[in-house]
Amino acid sequence: MTSSEKNSTGLAGKTCLVTGGAGGLGKAVTAAFLDAGANVVICDINAKRIESTLAELRTRGGNLTAVTADITDHDQVLSLFDDIAGRFGTLDVLVNNAAVMDRFDPVGDIELDLWDNVLAVNLTAPLQLSKFAVRSMLSKPEPAGCIINIASGAATAGWLAGTAYTASKHGLVGLTKSTAAFYGPKGIRCNALIMGVMVGTHMHEAFLDGCHKEGRQKVEEIFSGHRPQTCKVDDVAGICLSLASGPGWGTVNGALIAVDNGWTSVVG
Repeated sequence: MTSSEKNSTGLAGKTCLVTGGAGGLGKAVTAAFLDAGANVVICDINAKRIESTLAELRTRGGNLTAVTADITDHDQVLSLFDDIAGRFGTLDVLVNNAAVMDRFDPVGDIELDLWDNVLAVNLTAPLQLSKFAVRSMLSKPEPAGCIINIASGAATAGWLAGTAYTASKHGLVGLTKSTAAFYGPKGIRCNALIMGVMVGTHMHEAFLDGCHKEGRQKVEEIFSGHRPQTCKVDDVAGICLSLASGPGWGTVNGALIAVDNGWTSVVG
């Protein structure tokens, strides 16, 4: 990518935070933002994955900072934003990408510990991160910023996952709309991507300890009737890049953007 191409995105020199940035979609978004000349801060709970991603991406454009952090820990999130302020001043873009899957448990069978963990990562953490992000964005002489929440088809359907994941992604849609409605007039946009099935992510790791048999069968029945086409993480990263800074995207706020090769138009 040439310098002129980088500058055309509008991200050159801007500061972006990507959660879950050391793998899957997060790493693809990080690479796209770096190629656009941005300062990118990634956080991930997996220290080995952080080290590997830092080694892989440090030669690209932009400026990459990697932090091992648990986004469900308030003090660690606060420390993360203090670090961003010390290094770069204010934040321009937040991508709430980090998430965990449940095990397809319906409400009658779900354990409260699983519910608490899924909601902590998928909903409470984006709330905390968005809270500190908007404060940083509002502190600029000319307030501006962009928040991208990575949701899924489970955010608008009843059974594409278990109770906990479904509730967390429905909640993320509510957080998106509330943030967009209040902060849009102040120069901060917030949108959500309603993701379909992606290749190259680590969501399968949630099932290493097994899952609810009947719950998974129900999901498989839905998929067998309308099997979705997969989406490549690099393509989704390109959408995030455009949404963050592409020409004409500045008017997009509070939107739920389906990124699923049209699957929800069939099953939704």
